[in-house]
Amino acid sequence: MGTAKEGLVEIKSPVRRYIQENCFFAASTQIGDATPLITGGFIDSIGMIGLVAFIEEHFKIEFLPTEINAQGLDSLDRIEALVRHKIGSRA
Repeated sequence: MGTAKEGLVEIKSPVRRYIQENCFFAASTQIGDATPLITGGFIDSIGMIGLVAFIEEHFKIEFLPTEINAQGLDSLDRIEALVRHKIGSRA
């Protein structure tokens, strides 16, 4: 799992790293916390499947099919909020 930072799991750094290493259009782009990843064209539908698989494996969570959408996964800020919610709900 990610490293603890003030008692919280670091979410954005490993997700940002995954996107830059695995998504062709994002490889040479600076990805900010609010950068629109899906609606901005950095991640396509196939890339979203890979991203979801990475997040589930890395953070030991499971997405419901209804949670896999551009709204919840369109930026690092949104991904962090969703992952924190899922981690919190399993505690």
